[in-house]
Amino acid sequence: MNLRTNNVLQLNNGQSGSLPNAWGILPVSGAVGTLQLERRYFATGSYTTMSLAHITPGIPFPCYVTNVSVQTGTVYVLA
Repeated sequence: MNLRTNNVLQLNNGQSGSLPNAWGILPVSGAVGTLQLERRYFATGSYTTMSLAHITPGIPFPCYVTNVSVQTGTVYVLA
């Protein structure tokens, strides 16, 4: 897999955020928190969220992310 990034945001314990044009995340071992995806449910108007526990650590996870909230550990937002 050949992935390239122009910008990386490191999020640590208790931090949240994202980058413009973010195309994925890279969680580090032991990362706990939530990932908010770009797509919204039209019926409720709420964003789709996903637990970082469902993502394999150390492997980039391609997704259009609007926000990442890290409770513990480290996550890199890729753009």
